Amino acid sequence: MSLQQQVAAKKADEPPSCYTSGTRSGGAFIEFRPDAHRRIGFPVAQLCHYTLEPNGGDTDAPERLTLAFPTADVVMVGARLGKLVELINEHDLGSVSAVDARYANLLVRAPWVASIAIARLDKSGGAAG
Repeated sequence: MSLQQQVAAKKADEPPSCYTSGTRSGGAFIEFRPDAHRRIGFPVAQLCHYTLEPNGGDTDAPERLTLAFPTADVVMVGARLGKLVELINEHDLGSVSAVDARYANLLVRAPWVASIAIARLDKSGGAAG
C-alpha cells in the first residue's frame, strides 16, 4: 500500500471535524454549513457578541452557542463548543459544519455541532427589531 493510500485510509477512519481553522490570517468571513448543500458566510469583523450557554431544549446536545451579527443570529447546538469560542477569539475560525450525531461520542475532545440555525434579521418575516 502506497503512502497516499495509507493516509487516505487513516483519514477515512477518522470522524469528520465540525470546523476548520489554521489560517491565523484573520480571515474575512466565518462560513457556516448547516447541511451539505448550503454555505453561508458572515464577516468576522461584524460579529457583535457571542453567548455560550447550556442548551435548554429536549435535544441530547448540551450546549448552545449563539453568534450575533448585525443581519442575523447564528445558533449552533452541540457539545464542547468552547473550542469554537477560543478560535473566534484567536481570529482562527474558518468554517463550521453540522455533523451527524453518530460522531458525537467519537469526537472525544473536539467540538461537535449537531445543528446550525440562521435567523436573518434583515429579511421580511425575520426577527427585526
